Amino acid sequence: NKLNHYNVRFDDIIGAVTDENKTIPGGSIDVNNSSFLIRVPGEFDKPYIIENIIVKLKDGSPIYLKDIADVSYGFKERQTYARLNSKNAVSLSISKSVGKNIIDIAENVKEILENKRSELPSDVEIYISTDQSKDIKKMVRELENNIFSGLVLVVLVLFVALGVRNAMFVAIAIPLSMLISFLILQALGVTLNFVVLFALILALGMLVDNAIVIIENIYKFLEDGHGLLEAAKLGTGEVAWPVTTSTMTTVAGFSPLLFWPGIVGEFMLYIPLVLIVTLLSSLFVAMIINPVVASRFMRLEQHSAEQKSLFQKIMLPINKITHLFVDVFLPKTLDFYKKILTAALGPVRAPDQKVHRRNWLGLGAIFLFFFVTGSISAVLPSGVAIFVSLLLGAAIVMIFTNSKLRVLWGAFLMLFFISQIYFLFGHGIEFFPETQPPRIYVSLESPSGTNIEMSDEIVSSIEEKIESLQNQDIKDVLVVVGSSNNPFDAGSSTPNKSTVTIQFIDYEERERSSSESTEEIREALLKTPGTDVLVQKEDSGPPVGAAVNIEISGDDYKILGGLSKLVKETIKTVPGLVDLKDDFDDGRPELRVEIDREKAALYGLNTSLIANSIRTAINGFTASKYRVDEDEYDITVRLKEEQRSSINSLETLEVIYNNKKGKTLSVPLISVAKIIKSKGPGAIRRKDLSRVITVSGNAADGYNENEVLNNVKKQLEDFSIPSGYSIDFTGQQEFQKEAEDFLSKAFLIALLLIFLILVIQFNSLSQPLIIMSAVVISLVGVFIGLIIYAMPFGIIMTGIGIISLGGVVVNNNIVLIDYINV
Repeated sequence: NKLNHYNVRFDDIIGAVTDENKTIPGGSIDVNNSSFLIRVPGEFDKPYIIENIIVKLKDGSPIYLKDIADVSYGFKERQTYARLNSKNAVSLSISKSVGKNIIDIAENVKEILENKRSELPSDVEIYISTDQSKDIKKMVRELENNIFSGLVLVVLVLFVALGVRNAMFVAIAIPLSMLISFLILQALGVTLNFVVLFALILALGMLVDNAIVIIENIYKFLEDGHGLLEAAKLGTGEVAWPVTTSTMTTVAGFSPLLFWPGIVGEFMLYIPLVLIVTLLSSLFVAMIINPVVASRFMRLEQHSAEQKSLFQKIMLPINKITHLFVDVFLPKTLDFYKKILTAALGPVRAPDQKVHRRNWLGLGAIFLFFFVTGSISAVLPSGVAIFVSLLLGAAIVMIFTNSKLRVLWGAFLMLFFISQIYFLFGHGIEFFPETQPPRIYVSLESPSGTNIEMSDEIVSSIEEKIESLQNQDIKDVLVVVGSSNNPFDAGSSTPNKSTVTIQFIDYEERERSSSESTEEIREALLKTPGTDVLVQKEDSGPPVGAAVNIEISGDDYKILGGLSKLVKETIKTVPGLVDLKDDFDDGRPELRVEIDREKAALYGLNTSLIANSIRTAINGFTASKYRVDEDEYDITVRLKEEQRSSINSLETLEVIYNNKKGKTLSVPLISVAKIIKSKGPGAIRRKDLSRVITVSGNAADGYNENEVLNNVKKQLEDFSIPSGYSIDFTGQQEFQKEAEDFLSKAFLIALLLIFLILVIQFNSLSQPLIIMSAVVISLVGVFIGLIIYAMPFGIIMTGIGIISLGGVVVNNNIVLIDYINV
């Protein structure tokens, strides 16, 4: 070739380009009264100048760059392809900084794009394929609608139950409590998000509890003939302590959740924080503002035939409904309740020591019953545990029961029986609730070494399969070839990996659920040859990993790779397990140039000279920059594409160098080295200093994630693993176990705090135990609701709902027990 003919090295070309493309200041000269700067301009401002630089002299004649090379504009080798709905595109992803408002950022970006739209050619279109701010605004709008609907329903119930005037006194607690809460939350740096709005919905029904008790008691004293001011003082003072205690018990129930650790805790922190702030605000409004307003405007209901005002005429239908509820429906309901209560209490008789002893024995038997039941369930199959527990329960009832405790025993037995029915025949347990996401992601991974062109062909076939489904719910399909959504691949070239983002139309317009569409897409793409396909939904909660996440750790990476393959083979038949894959990387194919150092030394070569020659010839070397106005272009020196695109071209490469005497020589690479096909080291991931490979999979739609995981564990029970290697279940399983452990501890701490508050309130041990037993019995309704609506037991959401329910039950029982005591 020309380099050999003219004895020109790569270093000669690089040096010439670098040395000529410079502008160097030369100081200044003072002439008379003027000072002149000296500058030697040499930067290239025209492409032809580059062609005409002199690389070296041969026999006194200049060798120009154009004699040995072609100088031309070009592009860097393409590393990615992008298409939107099968049209070529440039994909730009914009992420927000931590703590910034995504809606504001999206609006600013849209404004910039709109301003730039007119500057683009007519055949270039700007299209926003994914806009998470739209999803968030829609979610916030729905939650706001739920809050408004809940507010209207609460006010209507108050109107019906309390009458118009008293209901309005109570209703003002809602906006005032929320206003105070927003001010406090803003001071704490809490921004409005869907978790905060969800917490406000939870708090909505509890906001009026305190106000109802206060207003009703003030009205009672007003009916007894006291003046407005005196009725407000007496009515508030009489129930101040029970109301405060009931609020503090609810606050105590949520307080342990403030210390929820980990990423799930960061996500869920806003729920207890918002609830605690809102409940304390409602207590302030009920104790301070409601009595003041009532002392000024409360009136006894007057029923007269006098001319009614316009407002009274408007409220007449509500007053009639209130009359029907209070004077007709409520008395009949109370009569029915009294009959049930009388039957439950049995004949009234004077308590004696024997009865007291029997009651305490019965109470102890309750705790013994659940302790033994839990122990039996831990060691026996569920069906046997139920049978033995029922026999034990019957025995306990026969030994310790009396007419009053019979109802209590029955309630506890019903709770146990219904809970066992649910856990046997219900829909299982889930970590976070299943959602219908607005988009899904298809991750594609071909074998290491697959070039970008081959990956593009595979992705094109994927696009055709998606289009052939003719799914009317699919709005956009964005493909990015050579890009991975795996955070471990950030910053690295991944020509064998691609991502397909499928955007669905709005939920209200879909013909079917996105879960059904996802399953259809998964089935269509599952057997794509030459690539692994993973279909993932967009996360609706914190990133907790796949439903099945198995970490295999040890020292030898090849052994780990073999174990991961065996694990996948073992569990691939588990029903409901889909998207099974591992992150084992056996390395990218490579050509290893093994230099014979002795031969190289005979020619005056060394490893550095040979390696640099190969690198410049194949990969290229940036010798300098070519500037046009504010734009910069790399000046890259390398062989022509046809001279570096095959193994043969590497074998025939000439290493051109200067020997110790300064003479330029040329040696074929094959004379001093041999080229061997092999695989280079792949990505090796570590955890706690140990090498680890992760096998992961998801649960198909219609399958409970925990059930799939349990079946995987059963399948691996007899799996043998070499000494020094271990298998651990992590990911969602790890987060779920941490959440279960924390919620169990938080629930016990909450019960203890509530119990201590109740003991202080009632100065008794038996009455707090009665109230606490009501909390446990209230779980009957939880399981009945889950059975009726065919819903799984959510570790997070159901757990928080149970704590909220416990707060309501405690509040009601505090008022009831305190009133009975009075």
